[in-house]
Amino acid sequence: MVMPGPRLPAPESAATAASATSASSLDRRRSGERTRARDRLMDRATQPYTPNQAITGLDDIENLMLFIDDDLRETALSLARIEGFLVRTLALLETREIRREQVQVLAADPAVLDHLDGLTETLESLRRRLAKLAGRLR
Repeated sequence: MVMPGPRLPAPESAATAASATSASSLDRRRSGERTRARDRLMDRATQPYTPNQAITGLDDIENLMLFIDDDLRETALSLARIEGFLVRTLALLETREIRREQVQVLAADPAVLDHLDGLTETLESLRRRLAKLAGRLR
């Protein structure tokens, strides 16, 4: 559970609010307190971060950690694509005039199954690599 950060005083104008939000976002990004898992996963690929002390003490662990990070990102991307299919389905179901052809096109879309296969593959790889990491920890 993520605890909310400190409350900022009420801004006096829209410009002040935007500035405060932007500054707050930058502070959260710098402090590593980003709350969306997807943001934190992607940040690990582009931003410096402090690795776990138990992991840094292990010999020849860098490549395994790079593969684990890659599996995490790929899994998150597969989930996002599957979520996109769910959002499109919901949008279709919420339209005023739903037509059979629209539903058939969505139901026949093979891409979601490809994304599901990708999700399964990356999760299996992630679990295998985590087991390897667990075997290396003391």
